[in-house]
Amino acid sequence: MGRGLALRWAPMHKIWLGSRRIEKAEAVSHEYESVARGFYGNRMKGSIKGVVNSDIPPLVEVVVLTLPPRYAIETVRQIKGKLTSQHVVISTIVPMTKEGRLFTYSPIVAGGKVGSERSAAELIADEMGSVPVVSAFQTVPASYLGDLDSVLNIDVLVSGQDEHALQTVAEIIHDIPNLRALRVGPLSNSKLVESITPLLLNAAILNNLRDPSIRIVPWFPSDFAEE
Repeated sequence: MGRGLALRWAPMHKIWLGSRRIEKAEAVSHEYESVARGFYGNRMKGSIKGVVNSDIPPLVEVVVLTLPPRYAIETVRQIKGKLTSQHVVISTIVPMTKEGRLFTYSPIVAGGKVGSERSAAELIADEMGSVPVVSAFQTVPASYLGDLDSVLNIDVLVSGQDEHALQTVAEIIHDIPNLRALRVGPLSNSKLVESITPLLLNAAILNNLRDPSIRIVPWFPSDFAEE
């Protein structure tokens, strides 16, 4: 997911790739920037650089978490001291487990209580405090994002409370051609969106589909059509 987003945003944005080790951050960012410049040529006005997670550059406005769930909270604790309420954090994280061939959504149960399942985005928001967190991109196939020849034509389901953060996320989603941002309610609804990811993966496995995703299509039955 991180690779695809970096490549898609590179023509117009300055991208910083974070890692725990600067050597890895610089090596991966150099690889991605070479791919982007080779594809976009003179159209590329942005850049892709590497940085240690805890050294977020001062001019960064949006932080996108594209980590495996097991590293998410540790990374958030490393970076949250550099962030304020003026920043926006996007969670793309999906906690899930694999049983045999298939996937199951595995929300965190707060305090071991029935009905207290929390989404990854909610847990990140708890850690972030006053920094607004928005959930997005969970149903966008990473392979499509990373293939710059692919025309996406899919929807990004976005949940969150902060109006400015939601607007910011919608704008950068629309910076990627043919992606459409659709709001789906407060951050608590992130668990509904996150749970779609294992369903899509299972649909791909069981029905021999390649990277299925989501497109919301309004239905207008003929009985309701205006004369």
